Amino acid sequence: MKNLLFGYIMLTLFLASCAPQTPTEPPSIIIEQPGNGEPSSGETLSPVEYAVVEQLSENLGLSINDITVRESKSTEFSDACLGVVMQDVLCAQVITPGYIILLEAGDIQYEYHTSEDGSRIQPATLALTWSRDGGIAGFCDRLTVFLSGEVYGNQCNMQDGRMETFASLLSGSERSQFDMWMKQYGQMTLDASDPKGVADGMSLILVFIGMGESMPGKTVEQEMLSWAQDLFQRLYE
Repeated sequence: MKNLLFGYIMLTLFLASCAPQTPTEPPSIIIEQPGNGEPSSGETLSPVEYAVVEQLSENLGLSINDITVRESKSTEFSDACLGVVMQDVLCAQVITPGYIILLEAGDIQYEYHTSEDGSRIQPATLALTWSRDGGIAGFCDRLTVFLSGEVYGNQCNMQDGRMETFASLLSGSERSQFDMWMKQYGQMTLDASDPKGVADGMSLILVFIGMGESMPGKTVEQEMLSWAQDLFQRLYE
């Protein structure tokens, strides 16, 4: 199912830091009709709700029976990005009817936004952002990771971005490592940029939106920075 869903992904990211762009539609995912299974909520779900459940299942390697639909409500988003802000992505400011769907699995909640007709699914629970700018190579890289397993990346020297999932980019042990960080550590910003005034200095910033209460030491901070950079490189292999 993963290949069917993501085989039709149309991702258009606009890089505001490189050249003026005209806003257009955000990344889109084509939804198929539900299969034979049903999530653990035990309720009959709409095709849109089922597609969101199935996407989370594929992303994180979960059984759909372990996923519960906690809430599904109609709304009007203020932009074409379905109310989800991503780095360097410009959104057309147009009222867009849709749904906010809240899922739960393993005591963790995941929010999704969809268009009214279900033609687009947008994850909405951010876990991590990473950016790299400058340096001798003139980097201009962006990475956005959602708790539900979607990974978005874009570069200033490209006209389109990339989207993949944990299922295709990370091993089981790497996903477990990320889950442990999310549960153990709280929100923080890691700045590993070169000191100001350094010739061809590079800016390297990671924003982590964890659910825990503790803060990592220097060793784990470096592991997080390396994890994000490696994930970005895999996305563009």
